[in-house]
Order: sequence, then C-alpha cells, then structure tokens
Amino acid sequence: MKLAARAVFACLSLVGLAASGCNYAKPMMYVNVANHSGRSMENLEVQYSAGTFGLPELRSEQTHQRMLAFGTPCKFNIKFEDQAGKKYAETIDFGAKCPTEVSFEVGSGMSITEKLVRP
Repeated sequence: MKLAARAVFACLSLVGLAASGCNYAKPMMYVNVANHSGRSMENLEVQYSAGTFGLPELRSEQTHQRMLAFGTPCKFNIKFEDQAGKKYAETIDFGAKCPTEVSFEVGSGMSITEKLVRP
C-alpha cells in the first residue's frame, strides 16, 4: 500500500510541475516606462489586452520594466497625472503582433513616445 501511495504522489507531483511550467511557455514581452519629463508621474496605469499594471509614482529619470504575456491586439492605454493633478492619456497600437520589447518614454510637456526596442 505504501508503494502505491508513493506512486500516486509522484504522478500528481509531475502533473503539477508540468502544469506550472506552462506559464513559462507563454510568449512574453518587456514593457519599459521611462520618465524623462523633469516632473514626477503619479497614478501611472498601463492597460493592455491581457491585463493592467500600475505604479503610484514614477519620478523623473526613473524607469520601470514589466514582463507581460502577449495579447491580441497589441494595444496599450497609458494614463497618469502630474503633481498638480492634470491627467494625461495616450493609446498606442502595435497592431496584431506584439514586439518582444517596447519602451514608452515621457518627455517634456508630458508627451508619450514609443520606441521599439526589439521586434
């Protein structure tokens, strides 16, 4: 009986490992948000087809990097506020295929530009 219980436990453990390993087989991309505006960005929110992530603050000359699962379509909505509470929003669409790495840079005037780092 002990041998059968060990065999069942071993099989279940292998199934669990195989199932958890699937998360690493998904195609992923890197998203960088860089603040070069000279001011802090507050309540940063990045929405994309597979989910949302955010930060309470991204100070000037700071960069935040996140690894995300590919989504279809490859569209990003970026929203944030400056220190005075003025709201900014931008939608960026890469079409049907996501690149493996992209950088969103916020420059003077709080404008957002995208840069394809790796296709």
